[in-house]
Amino acid sequence: MLNAAGASEARGVALLLTTMNRLHRQLDDFTTQLYIAFAFGDESGLVPSIRIEQRPAGPELLLHHCFAFCPDVSELRFSAGATVTSDGWAVEALVDIDLDQPRGEFGAGLHTLHLERSDQLSLEDALDRLTEQVAEMCRMDDIPRRLGFRAR
Repeated sequence: MLNAAGASEARGVALLLTTMNRLHRQLDDFTTQLYIAFAFGDESGLVPSIRIEQRPAGPELLLHHCFAFCPDVSELRFSAGATVTSDGWAVEALVDIDLDQPRGEFGAGLHTLHLERSDQLSLEDALDRLTEQVAEMCRMDDIPRRLGFRAR
């Protein structure tokens, strides 16, 4: 029987998966609280997901939490990902808004509210940095108000 991964690799994979699961739950709790706290509209929705995507630098494990609100089919997105590259690990946290029409203090179009990227990290350092990035995103609870949504 082939040994697919050594003990060190297995520990690394376990650390990656358990950390990403914890961060996904943290983002899910935060975005759910925002969804409950603000009146996004009857045709709105919150879709949390975990994606694995192939990027030019390498495979990425991405946490993606997306608010969609109508009637203008706009989105508020919170994303955090870890990518394995030839130079080590890269992590990125992104909060952006894609508006079909002006809303609150934002004009129509794509707006990046937060973008932070760190690369050439060890797995442990990358996950520590991503944990800090997600914590910072979870303090951005003023965005719905800035978009003109009223608190419930």
